[in-house]
Amino acid sequence: MGVEGLTTYVAAILHGVAQNLMVPTMIVLVLLIVFALFCVGSIITEIFTERKHFKANVPRIINEIHDVDYKDVEKVVSRSALLNPQKQALLMIVRNMGLSEDDLFALAKTQIAKVDDRYKRILSHTEQVTKIAPMMGLMCTLIPLGPGIVAMGQGEVTQLSMSLLIAFDGTVAGLVAAVVSLLVTAVRKRWYAHYMIVLEALMTSLLDKASAARIAGIKLPHNYYETEMHATESKVSKGILPEIETEECIKRESVIEPQPAKG
Repeated sequence: MGVEGLTTYVAAILHGVAQNLMVPTMIVLVLLIVFALFCVGSIITEIFTERKHFKANVPRIINEIHDVDYKDVEKVVSRSALLNPQKQALLMIVRNMGLSEDDLFALAKTQIAKVDDRYKRILSHTEQVTKIAPMMGLMCTLIPLGPGIVAMGQGEVTQLSMSLLIAFDGTVAGLVAAVVSLLVTAVRKRWYAHYMIVLEALMTSLLDKASAARIAGIKLPHNYYETEMHATESKVSKGILPEIETEECIKRESVIEPQPAKG
């Protein structure tokens, strides 16, 4: 087999692969468009659920944490207008304020990282679509152009028109999915950055409260485990418990026994 024959053989293989990818590429583009519409619906839902109820006055909460007795800190966090992930992270610290300073600080870091990881997972979906959609649109543009050019050389105007139509539609579909995902990602990044700033500020306030208690010789609660929270969440997800009662069900009364400061 000469060079020309080998070139023809390889070109035929590439042509077959490219043409066989046409239908999967179009299906992926349709799925990306559906996902983009889902993202629009999800962010609208998020506006009327989380954003509408997120009216936390951070300075007021910090002052309340500073002023109330140690046994009432959990009530301050529970009745605040924070989001559920923020409340769960803060309540984990409140219920383990009796730990040593280093252990409590490490626990606070893990809770912040847990909430941050949750937000990053949500953002990763639209970020990936932002990158993938233009690539799929380009594939859907280039694949039909080959047969279209051949049809133009043979004078088949109808085939050329169909190829160009598919190419342009694929480009538009990929760009639409990418633009929608990009806008959703940008909006959520701004929201989630604000949520994390609020969480870190309140975490710092709780750590300072625990430090003041240790200096005063007050015994604070600890031995609260995250598995208790997970067990309740699993019951909620299975429909065993109503979701509105989750916060109350995972609460555990903490006994705080003041100890006299050493003279």
